[in-house]
Amino acid sequence: ETVETRIEARDREGRARAVDPRFNVALEASAGTGKTRILVERYVNLLKAAVDPAEILALTFTRKAATEMRDRIVGRLREAASTGEITPARWRQLRDRTGDVAISTIDAFCLSLLREFPLEADLDPGFSVADETAVPRLVDESLDRALRICRGLAREDEHVALVFAQLGDRRARSGLAVLLN
Repeated sequence: ETVETRIEARDREGRARAVDPRFNVALEASAGTGKTRILVERYVNLLKAAVDPAEILALTFTRKAATEMRDRIVGRLREAASTGEITPARWRQLRDRTGDVAISTIDAFCLSLLREFPLEADLDPGFSVADETAVPRLVDESLDRALRICRGLAREDEHVALVFAQLGDRRARSGLAVLLN
């Protein structure tokens, strides 16, 4: 047995475990290694195991990736139905609910949690998300406020006072802006 065959065997075992809905897994891999294919199989296997599509949380980073993954899942479901991997009765249930196959971006999921539980997040229930044109203004206001607070702290804390003495307001503000970015 060579090193390559042992690596291939471990890879096969890992992929088999990743698509098995009985296990919780964290999937990490480089681009182009088949993560989406594995996640699609896992999702379809959850549906085969009679999990309701509304009970599956699937997250990705971009809208494009979410759309691609959803399209692949629906396509894989059709394929599974045509090859008999899914019973005709289960396919009828799923076919009528393909709209429930939801893949979300991380930011959209977080926003949905904040909208559902604003009080628990200490937010005004009527909060809104700033649009891209408002963000620079809000950042400037936040930096101004942070510097005012730090200037107040500098009167009582010699370490904060030293930062302002060394950097000055302009460089301190610039450094904070870099950290925000």
